Amino acid sequence: MKKEIVILAKSIKRGQYCIAGREIIRKNSEVLLGDWVRPISNHDEGAVSSSEARLLDGNLPECLDIVEIDVVENVKDPTQPENWIISTGTWEKRGAVTKKNQFCNVCTEEPCVLWESSSGKNDRITTDDFLLNNHDFSICMIKPEKFVVQIYTEYNQFQGYDQKKRRGKILYHGTEYDLAITDPDIDKKYFQPFPGINDGVIEFEFIPETYVICVSLTPEFNGYHYKVIATVIEND
Repeated sequence: MKKEIVILAKSIKRGQYCIAGREIIRKNSEVLLGDWVRPISNHDEGAVSSSEARLLDGNLPECLDIVEIDVVENVKDPTQPENWIISTGTWEKRGAVTKKNQFCNVCTEEPCVLWESSSGKNDRITTDDFLLNNHDFSICMIKPEKFVVQIYTEYNQFQGYDQKKRRGKILYHGTEYDLAITDPDIDKKYFQPFPGINDGVIEFEFIPETYVICVSLTPEFNGYHYKVIATVIEND
């Protein structure tokens, strides 16, 4: 089965990729936006390798590319209903979004909250909370009222090494969230070189109305689905 999607999220997941987008539905002369589709593999918690996501020209797809992929079936995971298992085969680029601002405005969604949780920690949600609150999505594109990125390096005492950290502090519908950022392009674009262990926190605030972000839930880990900022798309 083939699905054509416009890619709205491309983030790093354990050295591989988590990719998602909205389905493109073509009806006669009309082009409509359908549901979210997250292509997943059958390994590494669904992460897609660079070889699996490779385009015919040898490159990897980028955000706002329109690609056609082969999928087998929806995995019917109630906590990640967008997940579709990919089949073997090269992905094909069919085009790209040209009117970025207009398109992002159309794609922006307005959930009341980013997944209600009873744990008291708003960067995660339990599977029980997800199902109890009848959530039916695990990824969305939003325009928060405020968005500040913080990057720093800290010592991870459990792993025994210095770890690069990327956090996004957002204000959305009056609620503050402090979420991990998995977009690989943030520090490449704004923070080079990355701060070392003694450099403290470097912070950058995005100007309102100049960006949209994709927020996603991770697969369950130790009883929680973590909320992450998967991708930041800036306006032209």
